[in-house]
Amino acid sequence: MGRRRRKKIIKIPKPKIPEVFVCPLCGSRSLTVKLDKKNSMAEVRCGSCGLHWSTKVEGYEEKIDVYHKFFDAFVEGKLEESMYAG
Repeated sequence: MGRRRRKKIIKIPKPKIPEVFVCPLCGSRSLTVKLDKKNSMAEVRCGSCGLHWSTKVEGYEEKIDVYHKFFDAFVEGKLEESMYAG
C-alpha cells in the first residue's frame, strides 16, 4: 500500500518597501524620508545633493506616500529654489 502524497506549500514573499529612494535631481540612491507622526510632519532629504522638502502628512500615510508626493511636486516644478543646496 502507498502513502498519501503531501502537497508542497509555496510561500510567496511580500515585497519590501525601500528605506532609501532615488533622488530625482541628482539620480543617486540617497534620498531619505523621515516621518514625525506625532506632529504630522514629514521631511525628505537627499544626502548627496542636499535637496530637502517638508510637508504635512495624515496619520495613515507611510514613507512611500510621502516620496510620491515629493516626486509629483518636483516634476510639476512646485519646489522653490531655496530647497536646493548649491
